[in-house]
Amino acid sequence: MSSPKPEIKSFIFGMIGVTATLFLILFLIYADETGAALSALASMSSMLLTGSTEFSSLGGGFSANIFVSVVAMAISLVAGIILGVGLIAKNIFIRLIFKFVMNFLRNSPWLVLLYAMLYLIPYEVSLFGYVFLLSPVVKAIIGLSLPISANVAEVFRGGVESVTDGQWEASRSLGYSHSQILREIILPQALPLMLPSIMTVYAALFIGTSLIVVTGTDDIISIARVLIASGADQYATAIYLFILFVFFAFAFPIAMATRWIERHLRSVSA
Repeated sequence: MSSPKPEIKSFIFGMIGVTATLFLILFLIYADETGAALSALASMSSMLLTGSTEFSSLGGGFSANIFVSVVAMAISLVAGIILGVGLIAKNIFIRLIFKFVMNFLRNSPWLVLLYAMLYLIPYEVSLFGYVFLLSPVVKAIIGLSLPISANVAEVFRGGVESVTDGQWEASRSLGYSHSQILREIILPQALPLMLPSIMTVYAALFIGTSLIVVTGTDDIISIARVLIASGADQYATAIYLFILFVFFAFAFPIAMATRWIERHLRSVSA
């Protein structure tokens, strides 16, 4: 197994470099008021990260961004695999239909999809005598799951097609059906190759949660807007620099892990 040392070094230098750069920007903007800005950020950090005043609960702020990204990714993995299977179906008409759906979702602006979910999905649904409330979080999850499912489907298709045709032909000569070949021969080889791309898709999804504020979700940007409107407008720049930092601090390790996995896979296949 290849050593993760290069990625660890990049991670350390990246975290130090970005932290120092953001602090320098903060100092250049606030100068003598930098200490006051940092103190204000410290007092608001619990609201920004958890949506509560003393880290007493989760569900809002940055924790909402993480929750939405994890649930949306779980849904997208299932939907994306189903869509991906359609992309490699033997029937050409099925392939064309699934390809159209994939291209439509993959090339649709995320912000437009979120607005569409906001207005297309009702706030409550009656089913079998029960009323189900569809919160802004649900709409955000659905809105982000649509384009991510298409990206997962494309990763799935690419992973399957990366396995040589000779293995398909050899398996058919042994009497395996198309589904058996896919399930027992191709996927065990293709899934590890898909992992770096799946992680990259998740990183993009997580960064995309910065858009869910338009659905009314109490995410970190929504909380920031409330705090700024409630009297912290002089620290608005500091608040958004803090948001930039926490997004980076969450996504950057994923990027480094993805790079290490890619390098490990290359060394194994070499």
